[in-house]
Amino acid sequence: MWADEQLREQGWTDEQIAIRRVEQAAEIATTQTELPEVSTSIPIVGEKIEALSTPLGSSGIASSMPAPMSAILLAAMLVLVPFSIYSISNAEGIEGASGNDGMNGSNGTDGSSFHLVVTAAELQTCNEDLNNQIFFIASQAMFQVCQNNAWQEMDLTGQAGLNGTDGNDGLNGTNGNEGVDGSDGTDGQNGANGADGTNGENGLTSLIATRTEPIVEGCQNGGTIVETGVDDNGDNTLSVDEVDSFVVVCNGETGQDGSDGADGADGADGADGSSTLTMMVARLSIAPAFLGCNGTGELLQQGMDNGAGNGIALNGALESGEVISSMLICTTFEVALVEDINPSGHSTPANFVTINSTMYFTANNGTASGIWAYDNGSISLVYPGSVLSLHAIGPQLMFAGQDAGFNVKPFVYEPSNGTAWQIKEIFPGGSSFPGEFTLIDTTVFFSARDSAGSTGIGLFDLWAYETVNFSVWKVEADIQPSSLLAVNSDLYFSAQPSVGVTGIELWKHETSTNTTFMVNDINPGSLSSSPQNLVAMGTTIYMSANAGTTHGTELYAYETTNNSVWLAADIRAGGAGSSPSDLVVLGTQVYFQATSGTHFEMWVYESQNNSFREVTDIQSTSGANGPTELTVHQYTVYFSANDGTTGEELWAHNSINGTTWQVIDLKPTGGFIGDIHVHEGHVYFAGEDNWDGRELWRLIFSKDVSFV
Repeated sequence: MWADEQLREQGWTDEQIAIRRVEQAAEIATTQTELPEVSTSIPIVGEKIEALSTPLGSSGIASSMPAPMSAILLAAMLVLVPFSIYSISNAEGIEGASGNDGMNGSNGTDGSSFHLVVTAAELQTCNEDLNNQIFFIASQAMFQVCQNNAWQEMDLTGQAGLNGTDGNDGLNGTNGNEGVDGSDGTDGQNGANGADGTNGENGLTSLIATRTEPIVEGCQNGGTIVETGVDDNGDNTLSVDEVDSFVVVCNGETGQDGSDGADGADGADGADGSSTLTMMVARLSIAPAFLGCNGTGELLQQGMDNGAGNGIALNGALESGEVISSMLICTTFEVALVEDINPSGHSTPANFVTINSTMYFTANNGTASGIWAYDNGSISLVYPGSVLSLHAIGPQLMFAGQDAGFNVKPFVYEPSNGTAWQIKEIFPGGSSFPGEFTLIDTTVFFSARDSAGSTGIGLFDLWAYETVNFSVWKVEADIQPSSLLAVNSDLYFSAQPSVGVTGIELWKHETSTNTTFMVNDINPGSLSSSPQNLVAMGTTIYMSANAGTTHGTELYAYETTNNSVWLAADIRAGGAGSSPSDLVVLGTQVYFQATSGTHFEMWVYESQNNSFREVTDIQSTSGANGPTELTVHQYTVYFSANDGTTGEELWAHNSINGTTWQVIDLKPTGGFIGDIHVHEGHVYFAGEDNWDGRELWRLIFSKDVSFV
């Protein structure tokens, strides 16, 4: 006897099962009382079957029925006869035990043409198996598609219209026609995930295919057609009959040349491209603090531009109600020793700079000191000799090195051929002590002296070195330049002329006029404001300075466009001053070390609302070293500090959620953190543990992706 669940699997309804159970009960009762007559019931069934084989139209009631009614009656009898046979066969013996339930078929794999990898190195070889498959590379926040056995960046932005070229001067000529605005291309639609397979059937794959056509209806200059659909036949190719929707991205129109006459006006920016209701749009933003990641995470959200959740449809932007999926791309890191350059002592790496993919620094391996190069995991000594400072000047390095007489001179190192040379003999027989090499266009400005003077120290001049023709000249004599900073095409610095009524103030060398002058007497009179630690945020220079008022040395700002100066942050009331130093810029904020009167901590100034606050509380409990070596990487400031317990170690402060933490305790007792430098997305620094001395370390960052 079949169980209820087995009958339901055959399509029986609960009502049919109930009726059947009543019939079975009656049949069992009849069988128990009329068991000897069982054999006579079989011929009856046979008679029924034989009767059914007789044409209905030959005799009896059926013969008088219309043909459709006869057919219905015959079908009904054919359905009833198996039930009668089923009842008789069940009455002939004891019902066997029900069979075990069959195993459920395994779920089919999800079909999808959209995949996620962390880095480009994880991409498989592009071949026919991956044709038209789209991969999102989390570490680069970009899409790549496999087409024609090659990986290609997926960029469907329409070509912007070219500006019309300027017309030649002529007499009373008319203006050239403006180029027609090219419309921006719309975002490509992401393939939706295939539905879960049921009973072992594989889900279908969604595909996206693009093709460029020179002639497209509605597009004057042709365009790109983006087609989407489901791979019904499973051949990984989007055929014509499988296309469910498509989007046309028109190419922008090229502006026409102006005819002879006045200059043609520039074409206006093209309008943003529109979306469709089936367009998949995406948004990549900084992950909120409550999702973790110490503010280093990114949130990738996707959805349809359909106006869901009170959003605005077809506006090309992903709004909260339109979000379908969200992925958290969280940055994690580990600290590792790069190399023990000096196994017998300290190599003390410093003066980190980067040129292209190579990081250069100074170090000592116990046998030789000089310039070292780190490239693709390999470290090598590229210039042996005494190097006191190091700066990247375009494709070359400039440094203060020693000649054969151990005098400090300005040198250049060329990485392409490994050669180094002294640019000029500025101070014959003595040390010119060059420093602060600063590049503007092709000219390097630096500070140096050309004599020792009557005091044996001498006055420093502002010098220049032209990288094109290798010429060297004195820009301004005896002004003691320091804190050199390039802003646009001009050089700003702190200086004091040997003769005059002003002290140490803010100066400028204007390259367009080749003139050097004081731009602002922050502390009027003969006293000095002593501007130092200059950093630029756009056209504004932030620095530590003393205006000679009751404020002392505090954070000041100078606007280069209108020659205005103002007190940005008065941290320590009174004339003592907070002594800001180690200034760095992160977005609209300036981070620096300062003291409110009892200890040095890290402070931040917000330029958007002219506010400032203390962001760390490390030295107040330790009385040891405050934050130094401030270095910005993405949204985080890395620095060296001593909390009084673990010694001098590497710390970090996140500007998103305001958290401060010790990155690692390399040496539980004591410790040392030197120069900090960002190279190819990782943080390198000089650190000391209990075994290797002061060597080169790094924070290796990686991406952890999860759905939220």
